Amino acid sequence: MPGGTRRAKRPNEFVVGGEWPHAVMQAHRGALVAQAIARRLSEAMADQGVSANALARKSGVNRQVIANVLNGTVWPDMLTVVDLEGALGVMLWPEHVQWHIPAPGEAPGNSTVDCGQPTGPAQ
Repeated sequence: MPGGTRRAKRPNEFVVGGEWPHAVMQAHRGALVAQAIARRLSEAMADQGVSANALARKSGVNRQVIANVLNGTVWPDMLTVVDLEGALGVMLWPEHVQWHIPAPGEAPGNSTVDCGQPTGPAQ
């Protein structure tokens, strides 16, 4: 499998409650970043009145890739995010390193994270 077993599940498969991209998620940093990107992309498109087709033309990113990122069915890659950010003029990549998400082997206080929002400074 391309990307190894770390990409065996799609980002939206980490949802434990609610609807993607505004769902409560398992504490998986990658899935939370993908969720935050999808949410911000959706918001930016709505704010600017830009359709997926128009964004595809402007960014050079395939319309189906945009739809897949919005739906959480793919792990957005760096070049896709950069091209979408350039076309929209907004940051899509969240400042996720400050989110406290339990590391492998760390006892979690809560095994889910609400809407991919930061849960406090990293410890």
